[in-house]
Parts: sequence; structure tokens; C-alpha cells
Amino acid sequence: MRAGSFSGHGQAGVSRSRPMPARQDGVVLYIALIVLIAMTLAGSALIRSADTGTMVAGNLAFKKAATLASDAGAEAAISYLLPLEGSATLHQDQAASGYYATAQSSLDLTGNSGIANLAKVDWDDNNCNGAGAAACIKASAPLTTDGAGNTVTYIIHRLCQAAGDSNSTSNSCVTYQSVGASPKRGELKYGDDKRFEPLPTVYYRITTRVKGPRNTVSFVETMLHF
Repeated sequence: MRAGSFSGHGQAGVSRSRPMPARQDGVVLYIALIVLIAMTLAGSALIRSADTGTMVAGNLAFKKAATLASDAGAEAAISYLLPLEGSATLHQDQAASGYYATAQSSLDLTGNSGIANLAKVDWDDNNCNGAGAAACIKASAPLTTDGAGNTVTYIIHRLCQAAGDSNSTSNSCVTYQSVGASPKRGELKYGDDKRFEPLPTVYYRITTRVKGPRNTVSFVETMLHF
């Protein structure tokens, strides 16, 4: 060896660079946020759909209950008519009881026709919500509200064109007339038998309105004769 020289295999002075880790841009976080938002929206839509279904089912139940409650109105109207059938009382309007001797064809029974010149029925006893007296027809007094919260009101129309006796030749009414047969004495056949033709009976139209919870309104018409 020469003086002043050095020989070795050491690592002094040698530097090695390690590779830097790949840069993270937060893509996974963005995806997770998007999925979370989508799940939140789907959950909200599911809850709203369930609430809507419950509300629709409830409304249908209220509507059915209101329709069933209309039987009380028809029965009350029949109870009014039955004792008066055949009397002159029914030849004229009895507005205080919700009875009218004519059909009143120019009457908007439900108030939903949108035709301005039609008379309306004062179902809520508020002068047809401000309509003139000439265009506002009184209904019966409301029946006692039932346990479901339904209020029943009715109006009766005799199906005649004019007031007075329904059997008068000057009046025209919708009537029902039964025709029967009587066998000859001692015989049971009906071929040549004498026919019975009693006086025709007039038809009455009972319109019942039921107003219940959630602003449920139901109209039911009943046609009858005696």
C-alpha cells in the first residue's frame, strides 16, 4: 500500500432514495358520501310512501263510514213521509222540513256543477255560503252527529213538474203503478181474469249528504214510492 491511500468497501457517501407513496385524492370518501346521500333519500321516500298509504287508507275508511251513515238520513226522510202519504200536506213545499213538492230540475244538489244560474242546497245552514235567498234551497235540520263524527242532512223532492195533487190531469209526475190479477171465483187460472189497476203512486227522491272527519263529504240518493 501506498502511504496516504485508503481502500475499503464501506457505504459512506452513498445515498439511496426510497419511492414516495402514491398520492391519495380522497375518491373513496366522495363515493361513500354519494352512497350515504342516496340511502338517505331512499329512506325518506320509503317513509313518505308509507305515510301516504296510511293516509289514503284512512281517507277511504272515512268515506265508507260517511256513505254508511247516509242510511240514517234516508230512514229519517221516510219517517217524515210515511205519516203524510196521501195527505194534502205533501202537495205543497214544506221547506222547514226539507220537503219540496216538485223535482226542482234546475237545482245543483252537490254544489259542484259550476253553473252559476242553478239554485243550490243550503246544506250547512249558512245561506249557501252567501248565495241569494232565491237561489238557496233549505235542507232538513242536521241529524244528531253519530259516534264517528258524521253529520247527516237530507232533502226530499216529489218527482212532479208542479205542486198540487199528483193524480191531477194538469200535473205530470213520475209514478209507479202495479197491475195485479184476480182469479175467477172457484178457479185457479189467470188467463181471463179481471185486472186490478190501482191509482199510481208518485216517486220521491231523497238526497242525503253526510259530512264527516277530514272534510269527508258523501252524497247518496234514494228513490222510493209507497
